[in-house]
Amino acid sequence: MGNESRAFEIGTEAWLDQTGGRLTIPQALALSAQGLAQSARDRVSKNRPDPDECSRQAARMAVTRTELAAVLESQRDRVVERQGRAMLNHACRTYVLGAALLSDELFRSVNHTAAAVAALAHDDGLLHPSRPGNCFTSDSAVEVNAMVDRLGAPSETVDVARAAVIAHFQPKLPTQASADAQLVALGASADVMGFGLKRLDVGLTREVWQEWPDLDFLARVKDLLRGERVRAPRTRPGVLARSGMPYLLRSRR
Repeated sequence: MGNESRAFEIGTEAWLDQTGGRLTIPQALALSAQGLAQSARDRVSKNRPDPDECSRQAARMAVTRTELAAVLESQRDRVVERQGRAMLNHACRTYVLGAALLSDELFRSVNHTAAAVAALAHDDGLLHPSRPGNCFTSDSAVEVNAMVDRLGAPSETVDVARAAVIAHFQPKLPTQASADAQLVALGASADVMGFGLKRLDVGLTREVWQEWPDLDFLARVKDLLRGERVRAPRTRPGVLARSGMPYLLRSRR
């Protein structure tokens, strides 16, 4: 079988290069079912963090705040110019919430420069898509390249951040998804859908929204998702948007 017909796992860069992020009908149905199941699981979840876990969450978030501040020194103006203040705040919440939701074991494996860049770039393609019908994450991955170039970070940072951006928009991540990809996916789904917020210390989440308020984020992302139903209906955001994702966003905090 030639490389041109090889099936790659959904959410990997090889899959995105091969398909443009377009799903087959069976893949779209499976993704829609996974999204609805994820929403149902979160609704019935009653998990609350114990005091020890609250302390660990605070420690992980403290690390990410420091790392984020270092990356923002060179990236803040670019993100605001391209995405706006509300999306910048979403990106910051994505990074710190993802860190809080990650286990200590996985957190120790995170490349924080890559994770911060991925969080800041992950929605850039949603606002600046270049190819009708293709998944916006391919354009977000291009923005990763620009950010890492400005930082002067090692080439491995590009690879890790690109993989995290491409993988994040699906309920079930690729099999070999890195800790960085898991952090971004957890943080983004927590901030957009509210998934996992019950597992976090209430005081910590209050601090997060005080530092990086919603502004018009929820209305903005709802409009963007609805737009993907038309622009790229066969992609992950297009399929999930048609499955009701714009109507299941978390409540304003």
